[in-house]
Amino acid sequence: MQAWDARLGHPHRAYPIIHIAGTNGKGSTAAFLASILQWAGYRVGYHTSPHFFRFTERMRVNGQEPPETWVDAFLKSHAQFIVEQNLSFFEVTVGMSLAWFQQAQVDIAVVEVGLGGRWDATNVIEAPLVSVLTPIDWDHVEVLGPTLTHIAGEKAGIIKPGRPVVVSPAQPPDALRVFQETAQARNAPLILSEKPLVPLDWVLQEALPYRRFWEPQTEKIYLSDLPGDYQGVNLRTALQVVQVLRTQGWTIPETAVEKGLQYAAQTAPLWGRTQWILHEKSPILLEVAHNPQGFAALRKLLEKAPYQIEIALIGFSADKDYRGALSQLQGLPVEIWAVAAQNPRALAPAEITRTAQRLGFPAQEGESTISQTLFKALSCGKPILVAGSIFVVAEALAALRTNPQQQNPINTLAPRPR
Repeated sequence: MQAWDARLGHPHRAYPIIHIAGTNGKGSTAAFLASILQWAGYRVGYHTSPHFFRFTERMRVNGQEPPETWVDAFLKSHAQFIVEQNLSFFEVTVGMSLAWFQQAQVDIAVVEVGLGGRWDATNVIEAPLVSVLTPIDWDHVEVLGPTLTHIAGEKAGIIKPGRPVVVSPAQPPDALRVFQETAQARNAPLILSEKPLVPLDWVLQEALPYRRFWEPQTEKIYLSDLPGDYQGVNLRTALQVVQVLRTQGWTIPETAVEKGLQYAAQTAPLWGRTQWILHEKSPILLEVAHNPQGFAALRKLLEKAPYQIEIALIGFSADKDYRGALSQLQGLPVEIWAVAAQNPRALAPAEITRTAQRLGFPAQEGESTISQTLFKALSCGKPILVAGSIFVVAEALAALRTNPQQQNPINTLAPRPR
């Protein structure tokens, strides 16, 4: 990756970067920050993964992907090097993102880690404006290590000497200790975020559902189109980063914060994070929760949601703790339809069905494709959940995007910042 970065001329040195790692919430936190900065009038690079429809979604500038002509020229000019160095898909796209941001002359970039931190391809970034560590949980233990201390140690790899690091609330004590020790060893100012914002009720504005969140210190109310209860943690983290940026001289008006949070999913954009869509009269909830902690948060949301979910289309990647995730939904009156994305890492629907039945759910295998399963479920006229692997949610989104019956288009955009 260092060789790839050198070939590209170290593009990340041309603009300031917010670097974000963590197990849960890093995608939402990145979206909040990218949106706020756009509403503040900055030209913002936004690197995230994985993608839903096109790989160039990973490298947007103010919500726009690079043109295909640029992508073609980039790949052709570096094809031999990519093959000789045996670069992975992720490494290639990280280098492409960083190079595109330089060419697009961004004012600032928000870069989300792919896996871990210490050995992640994005960690070629040498001197981030600020590093951000979202909540740590069990995930990718076969790569990151068998304990939360190991996992936190890998995530802490993005902490750079002398550079501030913002740590989200809701950190396990073992992880927080690792972050504190690493920051001290690297003389990096560590800023612990305060208590999460408090989720309140749901409101409808412009025909879209938003969640109200209460900021206890200022008693201010924020709206957000990322409405999960757990977003209170990510909102607090984003607000803490904004405070750090302001002390560094960045001009971020409070109106930009308000608009950025309200329209984060649409401005960044970010799909599948507690996203409601209406198909005819059937509400569909899309949620990319994929581990036990994510499903625990999903359960809390389902207990308060404006619609009671009756059918849940659920699929996982084979390396996930799907038993632990499904157990978080026990007791809810929901029927599980097991599905698999068109991805070699997908867990077999038969295994999900067996596990769900052992946990007491009425469960069945879905149709041969997610699209077929989704429209069969929609024919029942009941509220539907699509959850699990991001690839599962992406296939459902793709099916809905091409369906003329959809009343609440996925590509509906908020009022765009300048």
